[in-house]
Amino acid sequence: MLKVIELFSGVGAQAEALKRSGIAHEVVAMCDIDKYSVRTYRKLHGWTINLGDIKTVEGLPKVDLWTYSFPCTDISISGQMKGFDKGSNTGSSLLWEVQRLLEVSKANNTLPKYLLMENVKNIVSKRFLPLFQEWIDYLSSLGYKSFYKVLNARDYGVPQNRERCFMLSVLNYDGEFEFPETQELKTKLSDLLEKEVEERYFLSDRFIKYACDMENRNGFIRGKRFRPHDNESEVAFTITTNPGGRATDNFVMLPAVGAIRGRPVEGGGYKQKLHVKDEPITNTITTVQKDNVILVPQATKAGYAAAEVGDGIYTNRMKYKRGVVQKSMIPTLKTSVSDVGVVVEDKDELINIRRLTPRECWRLMGWTDERIDVAFSSGVSETQLYKQAGNSIVVNVLTSILISMKNTFKL
Repeated sequence: MLKVIELFSGVGAQAEALKRSGIAHEVVAMCDIDKYSVRTYRKLHGWTINLGDIKTVEGLPKVDLWTYSFPCTDISISGQMKGFDKGSNTGSSLLWEVQRLLEVSKANNTLPKYLLMENVKNIVSKRFLPLFQEWIDYLSSLGYKSFYKVLNARDYGVPQNRERCFMLSVLNYDGEFEFPETQELKTKLSDLLEKEVEERYFLSDRFIKYACDMENRNGFIRGKRFRPHDNESEVAFTITTNPGGRATDNFVMLPAVGAIRGRPVEGGGYKQKLHVKDEPITNTITTVQKDNVILVPQATKAGYAAAEVGDGIYTNRMKYKRGVVQKSMIPTLKTSVSDVGVVVEDKDELINIRRLTPRECWRLMGWTDERIDVAFSSGVSETQLYKQAGNSIVVNVLTSILISMKNTFKL
């Protein structure tokens, strides 16, 4: 039986993947400082010893596998990228607490056979690769051979563009390890959306019309002045007594609407072209979905991308990004979904934009509805459920890696 310790455990995606992989295992202890994640973890996996703050852990018992998916906050391009240098006191620098615990285990002759890490793709970028290599070299000095690769959730059955770096380190091992082969994506984003969604998740029609107003008022075009902020913005627009009431206030830009229509071309015939509507309303919904699209601003020559029902979109930094529309899937989930939306047909037969629900976020992290029901019974707030999904690891990807480990090492 594989004995496991989950460091930075979150809600236990690793424990969930171990169950799915069919590997006989026992989670000896978890380690997480977030009380809400601990509560959800125990609902999902039963009562488990929590070691708490890793900085206060003096040593770990002898087990076969440590998972240590340390915080990505200071490595991710969506964060402040403060880095994870030793002694920097950033959240991501908690990696070096793992080094401290490995040193203790080395002294006690209790080093685990396997170490499994997950973090953002940016850890192997030009900026952070030297420090990441320093970590790999340290593991090598202990006798570990490390294998790492960037895997995308969309290649393992989940319609989410979520690229993450996974690394497996094996003690006293001279062989090779192959990460799991990619799979054809057969599930679409629309397959994971809830059929009935509360009104509070939808952006109001009034706000959409207001934001998309392209009328020229003495040189002031509201739609062009409606600009989004993100966590990289240094200065906010002027805060008013009625924040969010004007196009120049601090909020997310909303798209205009249009349709794909056949237009005559020279030499005869027709060509499908994008037609931008003058008024901020959708066309009548028909059986031909191309009759309605959402025009999403993006940083390309055209200046926009066309989104249809079932497509995921980023709803902030739109005019500064490329690839803001994800066809039939969702952009990478974060701890907050305030900047991720999906185009849907609402109850009034208009195309609208709404936020993802917590359940949809968990589905997009590879959790089944049965297990989501268990997790949600922990009673934590909706805010925490969003955070837990964004902080987690896609279960499908972990399961595939563990099955490869099972086959390679006969677990």
